[in-house]
Amino acid sequence: FGRFLQDIQEVFELVQHRFAQHGYTPLLRKEKGEDVIVALPGLAEEDRNRSPLINVFLFLATVFTTLAAGAILAGAGNAISLILAGDFFSLLPLLWQGAPFALALISILLVHELGHFFAARAHGVAASLPYFIPLPPKTPSVVGLGTLGAFITIRSPMKNRQVLFDIGLAGPLAGLLVAIPLLIAGLFLSEPVPYFSSGFTLRFLGDSLLTQGLANALIDIPAGQTLALHPVYFAAWFGLLITGINLLPIGQLDGGHVSYGLLGRHAHRVAQVAFLLLLLAGLFVNTSWFFWAFFVLLGGLRHAPPMNDITSLDRPRLLLAGFTIILFFLLLVPQPFGN
Repeated sequence: FGRFLQDIQEVFELVQHRFAQHGYTPLLRKEKGEDVIVALPGLAEEDRNRSPLINVFLFLATVFTTLAAGAILAGAGNAISLILAGDFFSLLPLLWQGAPFALALISILLVHELGHFFAARAHGVAASLPYFIPLPPKTPSVVGLGTLGAFITIRSPMKNRQVLFDIGLAGPLAGLLVAIPLLIAGLFLSEPVPYFSSGFTLRFLGDSLLTQGLANALIDIPAGQTLALHPVYFAAWFGLLITGINLLPIGQLDGGHVSYGLLGRHAHRVAQVAFLLLLLAGLFVNTSWFFWAFFVLLGGLRHAPPMNDITSLDRPRLLLAGFTIILFFLLLVPQPFGN
């Protein structure tokens, strides 16, 4: 217990080196107004030698399932029967119809996760290659997207709150650089249809401030009509929806990383309030928020502290944190489906 007399991050690196010589890992905390060094027995070891074969297999499986999902969305309804029959020769031309959707969705997910990956590597934090999660493209009653998304695993401790903030925010920002241009391209590829047409139309999907603003600014939709959405638009819309949900300031979500980097332990209270608001949104806005509330609860509401839990964000990162809050509200879709 005491008070550091020098820059805390420089002190941490010095203490970390000295403690490692004795087989200990230091953790820096602040308690009751004092700086605290906690000596944790053992050294944090990085696992760098795992085979990427599982990553490659999951990626290829997700390419196939998203191609099939895209083919179904494009109107190739017999794709499922050909898959079940094992007639892959006849399936190939149909899968090609799903390529625009699959390429758009996988590009957004891949760039998002690579944003996390390269930010981690830049800070000397060991991280895995992306793990994609394939999903059957169709259940008995619902056409799926072919994937549940992707993730990376962090294999060494977060050094401080600035590192935590950078890694958490890098994914959403990188993904947006792909998703927004694809959304705009999808708007121009979509075609006007009568307002009450069935299928995936602009009327069917919920709007965020960002998607509504782009549609109003770029497309002149005739009175009494809406847009039959191109698969590229739907993929980009879904990518933006997931990015917005990922920015919720809860637990291990990207927004949870950003929130803890900004607020430290006070982020736990923010996460509790955000979870309560999710439940209220499920009750009074749209029942789909119950699913997301359950999803974030699986990962826990609290965020583990980094090794150095004292160093706060510098001014550029504080400005980025303010931008992230604005971005969250721009991406928020109160009623995702069925408008």
